[in-house]
Amino acid sequence: MEAAAREYIALARQMHTVACYDKALDYYLSAFESFPALRKSDHVLEFRSMMNKFSLVLMSLNKIEEIFCNYSRVLKVFPDSVHFVDDTGRYLFKFGFFKEAWAHFMNACKLDPFYATSENNFNLLKNMLVERWHFRMLNDKVRNEGYRAAIHETIVPVKDTVLDLGTGTGLLALYANECSPVAITACDGSEVMASVANYVTQENGAKQVEVIQKMSTNMSYRDIGGKRSLLITEMFDAGLFGEHILQTLSHAWEHLINNVGRVIPNKAEFFVIGAQCDFLNKRYQLCSSIKSNLNIPTLFVHGCTQNETYDCEDVHLYGEDIKYITQAESVVKINFNNHLEIQDTLNRTDPYEVHLTATQTGELNSVIGYFNLYLTDTVTLTSDPRSDKRANAWQQAIFFDNLPKQIKEGDAIKLEFLLNSGKLTLLPEYMHPITRISPNTLRFLNDTEYIKMISGSISMASVYLGQVADMTSVTVVDLCPFPMLGLQLLKRGAKSLICSALTNSDKQFFLTVFHANNIPMSKVTVLVGQYWPVEMLKDKYHVVFCNILEPSGEVDLQAQEVALHLRRNHVLPGGLFLPSNLKIMGQIVDSHWLDINNRLYDENVNNYKIAKYLNQYQMSQHFCIDFSHLPYVPLSEPSVMWTWDSEAGLEILQVPITKEGVGNAILCWYSIELMENMNEISTNRKNCFMDGMLFITDSETRLKQGDIACVIRCVDYTGAFKLMMQLEET
Repeated sequence: MEAAAREYIALARQMHTVACYDKALDYYLSAFESFPALRKSDHVLEFRSMMNKFSLVLMSLNKIEEIFCNYSRVLKVFPDSVHFVDDTGRYLFKFGFFKEAWAHFMNACKLDPFYATSENNFNLLKNMLVERWHFRMLNDKVRNEGYRAAIHETIVPVKDTVLDLGTGTGLLALYANECSPVAITACDGSEVMASVANYVTQENGAKQVEVIQKMSTNMSYRDIGGKRSLLITEMFDAGLFGEHILQTLSHAWEHLINNVGRVIPNKAEFFVIGAQCDFLNKRYQLCSSIKSNLNIPTLFVHGCTQNETYDCEDVHLYGEDIKYITQAESVVKINFNNHLEIQDTLNRTDPYEVHLTATQTGELNSVIGYFNLYLTDTVTLTSDPRSDKRANAWQQAIFFDNLPKQIKEGDAIKLEFLLNSGKLTLLPEYMHPITRISPNTLRFLNDTEYIKMISGSISMASVYLGQVADMTSVTVVDLCPFPMLGLQLLKRGAKSLICSALTNSDKQFFLTVFHANNIPMSKVTVLVGQYWPVEMLKDKYHVVFCNILEPSGEVDLQAQEVALHLRRNHVLPGGLFLPSNLKIMGQIVDSHWLDINNRLYDENVNNYKIAKYLNQYQMSQHFCIDFSHLPYVPLSEPSVMWTWDSEAGLEILQVPITKEGVGNAILCWYSIELMENMNEISTNRKNCFMDGMLFITDSETRLKQGDIACVIRCVDYTGAFKLMMQLEET
């Protein structure tokens, strides 16, 4: 049997080599079935590789069903293989079979709780199915009690009929149910949220609530048993109108609300205020010191807007990093109980003109937006970042594309806003052309500390390279978001540079900078795109500088694979590979803010039983975390969790606890050593080119000073990484 199996393997490899993947699949499965011992051999790795190639071919031919048929055959032979179960889930997720993908990822995590790839995939699925803001919104008692009070004030028992539009988990429908209306219908376009709402209303005894999984704009009064006398909604984003609330209410007044109907909120008003916030400005516009460094001092360089008219941030956390230097002014106020006013607002083509009065002298470089919801005449909610009574369910809007200006106390600053497709847009006031680059490139360049360190390494690099080659023969590969090292070496006479631009806009910007610095274009090759075949780099080079870190805080596994390949195969003897070392640092913390953004507590929703349904969608890992404004208490000193040379597998790291608290997260950032014997630079700092990542732990774990926390580091052979924590038993 073993001999026959070996022969099958040989035939499978032949078929694999000539891309006859269907026959290779047959031969591999025959080998594993005839000689089960092979199922634990290295042949399984080559079989997985072949399956991935086969699936890519089938995808290109749109033979999706055949992919799942193949994996169904594989799972009959490998029912307990975490890798094949996860691979199957990955393709199910990719093609929209979310329930099936959920089952496979959950099974994979049970088969091997330490397999980071499965958990990462499961987190991606959870994040796609349930947006993270549901947790913070439901944990916001200010918002919840405001809506509850308004609903109790408005509903006439045994008379009103209610429509909860965009119900989410169904909380507002439960509040309405407390008032004994004639009927309650709740609708949500999300299949997952409608399912959660159905479970929640049944669990909490609100059996008369009918939940419909449908967008309200696709509904008529027949879908809800007649027009309703009260509509309740919370479809608001940081910019008030960004969730298409105006279009939704216009449709509702025409099709779903009767002629004596009312809406909660009754009214809403949007405000803007001018601020000086260098932190925010650096997120969206290239700072003057870097422009001078690049020899483009008069160029206006902004991030690509990607059709977004504003960004959303928790400005209320910025503290001393933001200074409000104008009065707040109203942009627009609208009565949601007036259908004609809603339509007029939607159809308006004239801009809303606002005049901000400067309250102090400074640089106006940020425009912050917030809103008031007038739920009734007596109940108001606000997202004003300056207010102690603010509802934290919503972030603030950042209108980021205006040019900074110096203002003096008493000055009047004119701003104009349009409601484009029901979404507020700050009209540009600049007369100069704007150069657009990707946010990745912008953030990299605006990290002045890191750019200074790169520039400071040039002299050391030049001395080092001078021992092996004349500068005029030095060849450089710089794959950072902007090739600052490569540019500086070219200015010192290097022979050539290969660099990588994320977008064509970035490439054009690179060329503009090279031209401004009198660099001959014949010396420069710009590769475009996030990923390109590593085979394009065929030679060996004197200097290779790779960046494997994403702005979100995670390691780009494909970029890491390219970097390791280049380090092994494409650096000349005596050449330089940068960075020389990379570490992941970790710190155990107690953060209430993180907790309420990731886990629902029933006590925050008037003790309705909702948490057990929503908390299924908690994620164990989060990215894009701004540590510089995150409220947390450190419970340990920073510890090294991983280095570039760490081997795959498990390792238990013992971390002493230095302060008592609930260790509900492990914050992670990077320590970068560009060249040996140079100081390291941490990414855990303000205005860094990347955010932080974190791992959520058991939020019930209370730690005491002197305890030893065991942090379990799990690294897959692909480089996927996760941390888990438990308390050392004494």
